[in-house]
Amino acid sequence: MFANKHIVIIDDSEAILMVMKTMLGRMGFVKITTLTSAFKALDLIGTNPNDIYMVLTDLRMPTIDGLEVLRRLGELNYAGAVAIISEMDSRIIHLAAEIARNHHLRLIGCISKPIQLDDISALVEKADELLASTSFDDNQLDLSQICEAFDRGWVVPYYQPKVNFATMKVESVEALVRLKIPKEVNAVRPCRFLPAVFEAGMLPKLSAQVLELATQDFSQIKSLLGAHVKLSVNLCPQELENTYLADSIEAIWQDKGFENNELILELTEERSIQSNQQLECLNRLRLRGFGLSLDDFGTGFTNINQLRSLPYTEVKIDRSLVINIHRDSFCQAVVNGLADIAQQLNINLIAEGVEHFNELKFLMERYPQLILQGYLISMPRPLETLSAWFRSWQRQFGHPKVVHINATRKNK
Repeated sequence: MFANKHIVIIDDSEAILMVMKTMLGRMGFVKITTLTSAFKALDLIGTNPNDIYMVLTDLRMPTIDGLEVLRRLGELNYAGAVAIISEMDSRIIHLAAEIARNHHLRLIGCISKPIQLDDISALVEKADELLASTSFDDNQLDLSQICEAFDRGWVVPYYQPKVNFATMKVESVEALVRLKIPKEVNAVRPCRFLPAVFEAGMLPKLSAQVLELATQDFSQIKSLLGAHVKLSVNLCPQELENTYLADSIEAIWQDKGFENNELILELTEERSIQSNQQLECLNRLRLRGFGLSLDDFGTGFTNINQLRSLPYTEVKIDRSLVINIHRDSFCQAVVNGLADIAQQLNINLIAEGVEHFNELKFLMERYPQLILQGYLISMPRPLETLSAWFRSWQRQFGHPKVVHINATRKNK
């Protein structure tokens, strides 16, 4: 799995380099380059930046420090994962994170000395999570298969709850697209078809289908989870180029009699929102009363302070910032900054991708108002199994009336 992934480690301590190389070797990495010279490391990376899976760098080094390494990586347009090896003050780590983001680097965390195997493992897990969107599944669907799925009604929404642990309520559910192709045993995940959909310019059509289907399900979802619950659907920044997008979404949504404030539109942070058309569309959606969520915060280009100027009602912390947060000072610094901004602006803060108990415990203790989403709570599931999950949830955390849902949809 890791044999072809090249890692470069920069540190002025030979002992640290030896320890890290040994640990990564035990995990299955073969291509590990350790260097005490940042000059040599940058020369190596510069020959083929796309060949490097991850760069780990100390901050305090002679001649060239870690901050200059970050700047030079940005100048190289390095798109792999970056991690810091440091025990510096959290404010220094936080500022280094902001510098990295300004250089459009994918900074995934900070590990302290002495190096622990669990911390190295967490960094690798973060790198895989963060870089998954740029890699291709070996079993990609071709365009003809995707068009057939569209035409035959094989597009289905799966739902993943977002839970407020302060109240134990399900605040909302996110509709995540899947394809149910008859010859496939399991539902086809987006990584196998979204690249082709995007390339073919079919993303608006797919988004509209998911919204239509989720709108048909929403009455049953509200009956099950409560009248307060909201629905989230995903958009990408490119769709905001359509200045009539708000009209289209409103027509679909209000056709079933729902209020605009019951729908949250999640926009990925992976690509920046900056054109006048995008900003106009974003503002118009908010003027109409729809909720706006900044998805995957930590993977793209949005500076924390930029959140003040964009009308988001919700920010979702990416899984890459949640992994090992109980031990990672970088992740803690970023989430602390987000929590402060969220409180000032009165917007909801959501941690997505919660998968381990240590992560859940830390987040619940430090941020009691945080809304949580992830496999530890519930995997994305089809409508017909949402009721079974909710019965289990209520047995553990409460006993409101449980409503069974009939998953049969009416075709429009």
